[in-house]
Amino acid sequence: MVLAYTELATLLSDLGRYEAAVSYCEAAVAIAPASMPAQIQLAITLRSAGRLQDATRHWSKIIALSPNRAESYYVLGTQFRDMGQLPEALRCHNKALALKPDIPEFLCAKGATLIYLNQADEALVCFQRAETISPGLPDALAGIGWALRSLGRFEEADSYSDKVRALNPGDLRSYKHVSSEGSALETEDEQRLADALEQPDTSIDGRITAGFGLGRLLDKTGRYDEAFARYSAANSLVRGIWPKVADLFDKESFTARIEQLIERYRDRARVGAADFSNMSELPVFVVGMPRSGTTLVEQICASHSRVFGAGELGDVIRMDGVLSRPDIAGAAQAFHDTARRLAKEHIVKLYGDAKGAHRVVDKMPDNILHVGLLAQLFPRARFVLCSRDDRDIALSCYFQMFAPGAQHFSYDLADCGHRARLIRRLAQHWIGLLPDRIIEMNYEALTDDLEGQSRRLIKFLGLDWEPTCMNFHLTERPVSTLSYWQVRQPLYQSSVGRWRNYEKHLDSLFAALTRHE
Repeated sequence: MVLAYTELATLLSDLGRYEAAVSYCEAAVAIAPASMPAQIQLAITLRSAGRLQDATRHWSKIIALSPNRAESYYVLGTQFRDMGQLPEALRCHNKALALKPDIPEFLCAKGATLIYLNQADEALVCFQRAETISPGLPDALAGIGWALRSLGRFEEADSYSDKVRALNPGDLRSYKHVSSEGSALETEDEQRLADALEQPDTSIDGRITAGFGLGRLLDKTGRYDEAFARYSAANSLVRGIWPKVADLFDKESFTARIEQLIERYRDRARVGAADFSNMSELPVFVVGMPRSGTTLVEQICASHSRVFGAGELGDVIRMDGVLSRPDIAGAAQAFHDTARRLAKEHIVKLYGDAKGAHRVVDKMPDNILHVGLLAQLFPRARFVLCSRDDRDIALSCYFQMFAPGAQHFSYDLADCGHRARLIRRLAQHWIGLLPDRIIEMNYEALTDDLEGQSRRLIKFLGLDWEPTCMNFHLTERPVSTLSYWQVRQPLYQSSVGRWRNYEKHLDSLFAALTRHE
């Protein structure tokens, strides 16, 4: 009976009837709780049904049943990564490798997570080790190229893309980063991408990759109408698989969240120092919308000898999650004790990362949603608000493939405009509330006067000017965000006013940007 239910669930899942498949899996598990095949099939089917949290919890149950099964940690780690829970993902990858050290797939999974954690040097070691164990493994070769790009070693990275392509000309992983780089592809690459989109056996992920890559190529050659059509189709494909990988961006919920933040921190008394505050000057938070220039600003800061660029840490989101728990948020003493502990632990971690620097930059754009809390936790921290023409921000977001589980709003133009408008409103609130602790760095102003704006930024950090900040593109450090190519080029102005090339296609964006709640 258990085998029959499990096989039927597999068949239903193959037909796309996921909830029915889940029901049969649950029946199989109820009959034989110790059946590992039934348990594993339930976890797999829950993920296919888009119930990621349920699938994650079930993999944890599987691990409890069989704690030395390395494959369970591998799958759970990959799932955590797709959900954006990177520290949890890394812990699972490490456990899987502790149990089975020489599995190339495990090494590649860890390498991918390390890149998202801005640890490209360590990621490169993982991918290289995987390739040593299994020479010619496409995942390892593609991963080595990915890590090299994050380290700014573009020519070496291209050689690995060529190796992937030589093994299989139809393997679209060699085009994965086209949408982030400044160089155009060759004519044969355009044809290969177009062919991939037309072939019925091309996977959805492959079609998405090809669509964004082809859009980038067409944009670089000035074929804007064709480029927009490709980008639009790729974004539609991403939205089509949303039920399997993530929750939709909810305009109403996000609007309510912004209103609640503005009300909660409505005056300066709400953002002042408290008995749980940590008085370190080490933290610098670079915030704003994605694609607003946050990586550029971090790179300028990190080019100073007294500044360490830590990338997108994600620590603040986790701290806020802990402090928002009902058992803590609802009890004053518990909140204060927990806040004090978390603030101290964060500063200790930053000092460990800082390598003697006087400032550590966390450039997680979405920390703009946590400025009120951060102002209380770290009263001497500095905030750098990045701004840019909202039309260019929205279009740039729409034209990018973000990391799995990230920036769900970006795949719909109206959602891009809605979020950009609300973030701008929140940003103006923070500036009014914390005028001495926030500096606004405007992308257009920065491209127009790099030295003047950079000097202003370094002065705000409380540091003496260093000319190396003008040569930010020469600074060698891992950059894992989509701007890894741009920040290693001298500053250019071609991205300013880019929206004008696509104006005829942007009615839904303009409407969202001008909407009044």
